[in-house]
Amino acid sequence: MRIDGRIGSWLLVALLTAVLTATTTTQALRRYHDLQLGWSWDLAYYNQWYWALTKGDGVLSVQPIAAYAIEGPSVWKSNYLAPVRFLIAPLYAAFPDPRTLLVVQNVIFWWLIPAAFTLARSESGSTRAALAATALVPMAPLIWPLAWNDFRELSMGIPFVLWAYQGVRSRRAGLAAAGVAGMLACRQEFAIIVASLAFLPAREDEDVGRKALWRLVLFDVGLGWMLFAFFGYLFLVVSSRGPEAYVDQFLGGKPTLVETLGTMFWVVRDGLGPWLWLALLSPAAALLAAPWLWSLCNGQWAMRMLAEPSWHHVRYAVPTVATMLAAGLIGFSRLAARLEGRRGGPAILALVWLAAAGSSAFGLRETLRRMEAIPPPVAAADVEPYWAWARQVEPDDAVLASYEFTAPLSSRKALYSHVLTINEPKGYPQLGPEFRWIFWKVPGRDPAVTFTPQGFAVVHRGPSLVVLRRAETP
Repeated sequence: MRIDGRIGSWLLVALLTAVLTATTTTQALRRYHDLQLGWSWDLAYYNQWYWALTKGDGVLSVQPIAAYAIEGPSVWKSNYLAPVRFLIAPLYAAFPDPRTLLVVQNVIFWWLIPAAFTLARSESGSTRAALAATALVPMAPLIWPLAWNDFRELSMGIPFVLWAYQGVRSRRAGLAAAGVAGMLACRQEFAIIVASLAFLPAREDEDVGRKALWRLVLFDVGLGWMLFAFFGYLFLVVSSRGPEAYVDQFLGGKPTLVETLGTMFWVVRDGLGPWLWLALLSPAAALLAAPWLWSLCNGQWAMRMLAEPSWHHVRYAVPTVATMLAAGLIGFSRLAARLEGRRGGPAILALVWLAAAGSSAFGLRETLRRMEAIPPPVAAADVEPYWAWARQVEPDDAVLASYEFTAPLSSRKALYSHVLTINEPKGYPQLGPEFRWIFWKVPGRDPAVTFTPQGFAVVHRGPSLVVLRRAETP
């Protein structure tokens, strides 16, 4: 039986999506077991937030900090606005575990494959060109660190950016609204992208009135979400100075022009690969991505961070990657449409694709090379002992743990850490009778000196982990 070309193309897209999703989900679950997460304290926060919302009393002990606010202790007080959390909550309630969040992240993240396919097909009018463009997406160097970066609402917004670009370019109100809603649900940073879409031209000629209406709606929705929804939330929930403090974090000292351009060279060469020059084939779309690239290189990110424990900050590259992908897909597809039917057109397009694939392969190799240098958070010899003791922790036991060990212990009311004051339990280093366990990262200060007099005993001592248990109330 002959399969229709349209069905066949969607089968290929579905297969690629499924393979990528299965691959990174398996990797995420393995990293979780091996205690090699991007930043375990952040996953601990997300998991405890969901646990407190669906199973607990709505109060957090895990409180990450930002330059302008501190999370919690109420689940309703956050540093940012991400309504997508509440859409995930019913699934978490059915499967309350940090691994549920890792699976959700990987499933939604790779929706960018069908999103890339529909955008490219819409722009090129060709299924073959759309498949070729889509095949380049998984080779984009920074895509992989973003996929591996635990659970991040920001990263889950990338597919919706591509669908929003398609809806705006095609003047399909329903698709544009769905893309915009998905973006705004995934964090407030996307509101700026929504507002900028007001200046993305339609693919076909249109009258001035229609263009003005689209511009007005997009700009007002994006700006309104930032000013009234997000800033209003900060004002009411965080503090009256919340909006001002949020803006102030972007106004501090900045790198020099030479330093910024130097950072940009490495981000473009090894992080974006061919996507910048593909984006330049669609100047209007490239112009919308340019401020995000500049902002990223002007203090938020540097490729060298991929070789450091702070590599998880790659999440700040999401707006740049998303807008560059969208612009690059439009650029490649427009080139394919112009070459369609021309003598030598397929050969030229094939050469462009091969050049893009080669550039991606080079950048991906450099990205992975950097990530190989990341020091492991926990020694392999401590992984199985950790799980053996962690499984003995009762649901009502309070736990003190170094950040690296917190995510699997976060489905409980009382989980604290000892690095920053805000994360310490009241009265620290004296621990109340509810504390039964300590998971402590070494080398460093020996925890036995402080906690043995409080009734704790060392039950495991490894190259990176010391576990202490309190058998009885002191």
